[in-house]
Amino acid sequence: MDKEQLSQLRYLRSEIEMLKQQINELETAGFCADGARMVTDIVRGSNPEHPFEPRTFVVKGLDHDGYGRKLGRLRQLIRRRAGELADALIAAHEYIDAIDDSLIRQIITLRHVCGLTWGEVAARVGGGNTAESVRKMHDRFFERGE
Repeated sequence: MDKEQLSQLRYLRSEIEMLKQQINELETAGFCADGARMVTDIVRGSNPEHPFEPRTFVVKGLDHDGYGRKLGRLRQLIRRRAGELADALIAAHEYIDAIDDSLIRQIITLRHVCGLTWGEVAARVGGGNTAESVRKMHDRFFERGE
């Protein structure tokens, strides 16, 4: 496993959040820019009261078939991405668990699994470490190819 593979954890999480946001937009607004579409139709009917004269009504609504399909596809995509994230997390934890150095294990876990910034990583590991020092320890570890 390398830095690039570990960095995919962060991107998978953000992709899942983006997909969840799109589903939320579909469910709350009924449509989004690339989602379900509003449709219009014209029907013939009569006035509800006397005189019952024929007239034309314009009916507007949501294309429920298209809407439901899109919502289902987005949910399926989230499930697939969540599965990929779970697989990647398991692989990352197995890789990290095999590292002998406790500090490096913490740095890699906090950065890649928890998604913290370098400053947050430094604060969590403590010991007077700075954002720059933990980043350098991280990079040196991967440069050694361990």
